[in-house]
Amino acid sequence: MPSIQYTDGVSTLIKHKWKIALAITILLITFIFLYIIFRLIDGIILGIVLAYVARPLKYFIDRYTPRFSSHIATAAIILPILLIIGFGIIEIFNIILWIVKNQDYVTGVLLDLVERLNLPEFARDKTRDIISNLAQYLLPLVEQLSPGDIAKGFETLTLTALNILIAIILCFYLLVDSGRLIERTQEIIPDELKEFSQRFAGHFDGILSALFIGTFYSAISVGILSLIVFWAFGFANVLALSALMLIAAIVPLFAGWMVIMPLVIYRYFDKGGESAIIFLTVCMLVIIIPSELLIRPFIINYKSNIHPMLIIIAFIGGGLVGGIAGFFIAPILLGAIVAAYRANAELKVEGVKPA
Repeated sequence: MPSIQYTDGVSTLIKHKWKIALAITILLITFIFLYIIFRLIDGIILGIVLAYVARPLKYFIDRYTPRFSSHIATAAIILPILLIIGFGIIEIFNIILWIVKNQDYVTGVLLDLVERLNLPEFARDKTRDIISNLAQYLLPLVEQLSPGDIAKGFETLTLTALNILIAIILCFYLLVDSGRLIERTQEIIPDELKEFSQRFAGHFDGILSALFIGTFYSAISVGILSLIVFWAFGFANVLALSALMLIAAIVPLFAGWMVIMPLVIYRYFDKGGESAIIFLTVCMLVIIIPSELLIRPFIINYKSNIHPMLIIIAFIGGGLVGGIAGFFIAPILLGAIVAAYRANAELKVEGVKPA
């Protein structure tokens, strides 16, 4: 009597039990690893982004000194960002401490500014109440921080510094070994998926390059140019203002307007309407137009060929959901979707059956 071959699901599971156990073990180890490094995800994502930003500079330096190109490119991209943001944060922190120590003077200045605005009576009274409540409740609360709150603040600062360090190290090693990493990844892909994966990788790499290079190059230019303009117009705390400009310029929709317009209003009440108009005009010609109308649109919109509204939604939506990491993960996911669609469309046009 011939033996009966069972082909039901249970028999299949029994037959491949060791493969299934191995796969479950690998997945479990992967999840544990991701859980362990989760608090460092900001540094990992930022390192990938910085590697894309520094890569064109590395390719240029490779012509002259390939041995040190990764070192020079990493330093050339990271140093301006760290200097502007680092000194800016220190300056902002000093301003906050000064405000806490001189809250009565700050409240008086704000109330005087409200009177000079000639607001309607109901708006003026409401604004005065808000400023008075801020001085009475919020500022004293800052002075009464508990040791636990201070310790938590130091923990956050330490984690932030660690993420920055990881981003710098990862950026450097990606510049050194990214080519070999891509080759090793392509080797483990099945043959039937190689054509699609190669096309996908090409589109994906081009899209991410355009997104991140356009965003960071325009932001760095905004930070440096705003530093020069604010210093020329005699503003105090130019490092803090330039740091805010650089951070704001990373977001495609808002750019530097969130910082410039309050400064224009301040200039109007401090120096008069003519000075405010001159300052706004210089900011437009020197800061806004070169970055927002030339650098960013050319690199992002033309090179990636993705609608600007999708890019804006990806950046802002990702930031709202996932913080710093989400701010960059969302555009990466958008780039993956677009790259997969384009690779699949190319294979269809050429008559190759997509995997």
